[in-house]
Amino acid sequence: MSFRQHLQDVCQGVDGAVACSLMGLDGLEVDSWSANVPPEVGLKSLLVEYSGVLRTLRTALAAHRAGEVSEMSVKTDRLVTVARLVSPDYFIAVALQPEGNQGKARYLLRIAAPKVKAEL
Repeated sequence: MSFRQHLQDVCQGVDGAVACSLMGLDGLEVDSWSANVPPEVGLKSLLVEYSGVLRTLRTALAAHRAGEVSEMSVKTDRLVTVARLVSPDYFIAVALQPEGNQGKARYLLRIAAPKVKAEL
């Protein structure tokens, strides 16, 4: 199965999801699938910024011996983004409308992560 198929499955399985992407922590997009991303939201640029946030979070957690980051979510009035690390260098992020099903997004990312990791 291709990366895009895994991303599409996550996005189509979550009420309110508008996009799902596989990203490197270096900020490079590997693949993505989108449906109805609000045009005023620069989602690709936002995901690049989130890759930097994940790197910083990883460093902070290591410095304080708080464990490894596995997931991060950010909620704004326009978009909710849930990101899950697939490997030390890659993460999957799903973007949802604010009223979208965040719990289902988290669950499907947890299920998809090992499948995507196996194909990296």
